[in-house]
Amino acid sequence: MVSSSSAPPPIVVIGAGIVGACTAAYLAREGAPTTLIDPGEPGMGASFGNGACLFGSSIVPVSMPGTAWSVPRYLLDPEGPLAIRMRYLPRLAPWLWRFSRAGTVTRSEAAARALRALLLDAHEDYAPIVADTQAQDLVQRRGHLVVYETEESFRADGASMALRERNGVQIEELGPAQLREMEPELAPNYVKARLIRESGHTTNPLRLVQALTASVQRQGGRVFREKVVGFEDNGSRVTAVATERGRHPASHVVLAAGAWSGMLAAQLGDRVPLETERGYHAMIRDPERKPRLPVMSGEGKFIAITLETGIRFAGQVELASLEAAPDWNRARILLRLGLRMFPGLGARDLEARLTTWLGFRPSLPDSLPVIGPSSRFRNAFHAFGHGHVGLCAGASTGRAVADLIAGRVPRIDLEPFRPTRFN
Repeated sequence: MVSSSSAPPPIVVIGAGIVGACTAAYLAREGAPTTLIDPGEPGMGASFGNGACLFGSSIVPVSMPGTAWSVPRYLLDPEGPLAIRMRYLPRLAPWLWRFSRAGTVTRSEAAARALRALLLDAHEDYAPIVADTQAQDLVQRRGHLVVYETEESFRADGASMALRERNGVQIEELGPAQLREMEPELAPNYVKARLIRESGHTTNPLRLVQALTASVQRQGGRVFREKVVGFEDNGSRVTAVATERGRHPASHVVLAAGAWSGMLAAQLGDRVPLETERGYHAMIRDPERKPRLPVMSGEGKFIAITLETGIRFAGQVELASLEAAPDWNRARILLRLGLRMFPGLGARDLEARLTTWLGFRPSLPDSLPVIGPSSRFRNAFHAFGHGHVGLCAGASTGRAVADLIAGRVPRIDLEPFRPTRFN
């Protein structure tokens, strides 16, 4: 477990999801000795069941002007995109207060600009580390659709689309005939759509993380299945990472533990209002019909996407604790909405081909991740809190952190993502 005393201590990356795997991949390809630590198998957390989207257009913060007024309507709709466990509300209240404050015009515009800068070059930033895996087939760039059942919902989505366009996203509007031509399996009740051609996706997010991790190991990196519990330091630098099984000497530390990062970030000197957005998915193996492109529902706020393992319906938000029991009805809601979108699915042995899943998105009230140095230790860095954009931002975050460790100025302005912004 412990590095040889004659070898320089490695850079320790905590968390083997997509952000941690990308960070380790960038460090390893530069020849840095790298250790990746996670209590589970690489990619088996939120990265396992996400929406598989590489959408540089995903820049609209969750808290926007008027969002607070929509929350009661969402909560009253049993199939709506938001659910809150009422018993969790007292603990959630401080986060919700910060969330509402983030929803001003000025703050939401600034958040969108920061997210666009982070996500804009996602495909270019993935290219070198994916090439190292020899699994380039895992990443595709074919665009995505946002579809609407009514003219009213199409118009209601206009503000968020305009925000995207102000940040350089090119959007094409499609009528019913064009939509049918692009997605013939789509239900006939969809009347309008928007096409964003710059978007991409991965055909298997779990396999992508596994491929990146295997690449790190081929380049000399090491992977440990251990739970990190704390750090050792000399007052100005972290000297080792402590786990339930022992200690790992460290030259630098990167915290990329997703929804479990809050306690460790506090030990590194930064108290961050990290919350858990519980996301579900439903998957149909061996589908009768397949969407040609990733398709987002403008009303239901979920994605339908064709993966190597079947069709996945993913999205929506449940706010509850990490410890709360799953509400599998949320996955069933996604299934019903997905079958309504693609009625040709599920005609045979649906239950035998169906799987459901729950994961934990690490969410901050302003929809921006925390990326940057620790306030307390100059060799510790944060890379967590990506919410709905962890997959898309993974490579760009990893590249930026590798730049910081090497003493280079990152391509991305990291000021909007600083951990001290909540002080």
